[in-house]
Amino acid sequence: MSQGGFFEQKRASPASLALVVALHAGVLGAVALVKGPEISKHLFPRTKVTFIPLPDVPPEVPPEPIQVPEQRMTVVTPQIPDLPPRPENRIREVQREPVGPIGPPIGGGGGTVVPDPPAHVPVRREAELDPRYAAMLRPPYPAAEQRAQRGGTVRIRVTIGTDGRVRAVERVSATSDAFWAAAERQALTRWRFRPATLDGRPVESSKVLTLHFRIEDA
Repeated sequence: MSQGGFFEQKRASPASLALVVALHAGVLGAVALVKGPEISKHLFPRTKVTFIPLPDVPPEVPPEPIQVPEQRMTVVTPQIPDLPPRPENRIREVQREPVGPIGPPIGGGGGTVVPDPPAHVPVRREAELDPRYAAMLRPPYPAAEQRAQRGGTVRIRVTIGTDGRVRAVERVSATSDAFWAAAERQALTRWRFRPATLDGRPVESSKVLTLHFRIEDA
């Protein structure tokens, strides 16, 4: 007897372990072959399939069409009153009466056509110097021009009223202011005219006159 006694544990060899495992596998394989169907019943129970009938689906009914009321358009035609017919543009021929011969009829009988009198032409008469005042036409010689022995000329336009008097004097030209002043003063104060007339009625008029101053007449 060894030192450990009866209960001394023995070491298992690898070969023995492999043998034991192989035996266990064989036993289990045999059991599985014998009771395989029962084991499968317990491990994999059968699934019961039940077919549930579906309810009948009614056929799809198409929707009823929507009734749209028919729209009617009424065209109102304006009432245009009847217009009177346009008169035709016609050139009416003017019937002229025949003109008979002017003058006494030849061979007797028939009327005489008298022509219309001529249109009136107004008669105008220009203003004239009143001979009763002819001596007052020449103005006095300016003293300064007389001392200087100078002559001159003045041209003026006078406006003559219906009474024959000079209403205005306008200077057209003059040799000097002294000659112009003498002529203007004489025309406004001394000159008299027979007024112009139109069909015998006095009217206002104008006239241009030229005065000559000569030293020998001073």
